[in-house]
Amino acid sequence: MPSEETDLAAIQAVMPSHDGADEQVDWDAMRRGWRVGFPSDYRAFMAVYGAGDIGGALGVLTPEGTAAPDDTGIGTMPGETATMRHLWQPEGGPAGVDADPGSVLAWGVSCGADILGWLTADEDPDRWPVVVWERHGWPHWKMYDCGMVEFLRRLFAQGFDECPLSDASLWGEPAPHFIHWREIDRRRAAGIDPYTGEPDPYFGMTFE
Repeated sequence: MPSEETDLAAIQAVMPSHDGADEQVDWDAMRRGWRVGFPSDYRAFMAVYGAGDIGGALGVLTPEGTAAPDDTGIGTMPGETATMRHLWQPEGGPAGVDADPGSVLAWGVSCGADILGWLTADEDPDRWPVVVWERHGWPHWKMYDCGMVEFLRRLFAQGFDECPLSDASLWGEPAPHFIHWREIDRRRAAGIDPYTGEPDPYFGMTFE
């Protein structure tokens, strides 16, 4: 199995990051807010890439040191975690897993409305497997015995038996494109489509 460093290096080889993307995360505050540590591969990803969007198909959530979703919680780590736990409640998670809803923590969302996270039952965050609630899959819950960075590497390299997400845009993608969330905001404010780099024809328009 590739190491955390080689997984991240493999991703960097095909997906450039933006300069200065380091989120400068207060990991002590994250630990206090969530009452758990965070996997070393996720922390390394945040230092190299930060939070943002991959190919318009997968959003990596911004680390936030609170477990309480706010009123606009959709699309945030607290909001998506709350949704993931709500979905876990009636379905019970992946087959064979005996864990309560509080054992999952979200780190990403897909354009197919999937939620990606970790099962945090192990005391060692580096042993947390990735869990996915696949909206258009059956069964909805899947678990992958790998970390977040290895999951992305295998997604890009078609390293699973089948695509783990409802949308296959990144399945086997040889050159995925990452955009940091601050760059997305900058482009939108400038009237530029964040994903194409072209002028946004709808910029400044209002719809009733």
